[in-house]
Amino acid sequence: MILAHFKIFCYTVGMKTNGRAIILCGIKHCGKSTQGKKISEELKLDFYDTDDLIYDQTGLDARSLYKSQGKEAFMQAELKACQFLQESLKSAAVIATGGGICENQEAVKILKEIGTIVYLEIAEKAAADRIVREAKFLADGSIQNLPAYIANKNPANEKEVRELFHSFYIERTQKYKSLANVTILMQGSSRFKNMKKILRALEALES
Repeated sequence: MILAHFKIFCYTVGMKTNGRAIILCGIKHCGKSTQGKKISEELKLDFYDTDDLIYDQTGLDARSLYKSQGKEAFMQAELKACQFLQESLKSAAVIATGGGICENQEAVKILKEIGTIVYLEIAEKAAADRIVREAKFLADGSIQNLPAYIANKNPANEKEVRELFHSFYIERTQKYKSLANVTILMQGSSRFKNMKKILRALEALES
């Protein structure tokens, strides 16, 4: 029983003594929140989402804060969310981070101190397809509901959205792989199988 051993040894006894958390990172739509909740239920650990903490602390969701107050204000709020976790966690937990956490060096430094960073890698096309599905292409030629890093470039059509995302994807993938303790490819499997894949990878780090 791999998961049972992992749960008892690594995340009940071990993590209560060393304060390690499971920290999920990756670009938008990679499954951080979904997997975070499933893992927290499986291991009976508390679950936190840094975007939820930002909302609790500022009264704004992550996208609205970034759009209304800018990148620096957002990164400060993200850092404060991570500082809250650092100060508050007394035992193991599961944490889902925002899609741009890799750009926030101070926040990443805190996360590395409190936990094991798991990069959930999603195929570029799958992520781009989800962004396009969520976008609203209006009759006047404008496009709404795009991530800020794409919207700020004012793409004129779906083709330009995908081209802008390509450059972003390559850059972010390299950054996430460089900071993560383990990388998990999130495709071609059910949510349950992906969860088991994550837990097995974490167990391997402990061996």
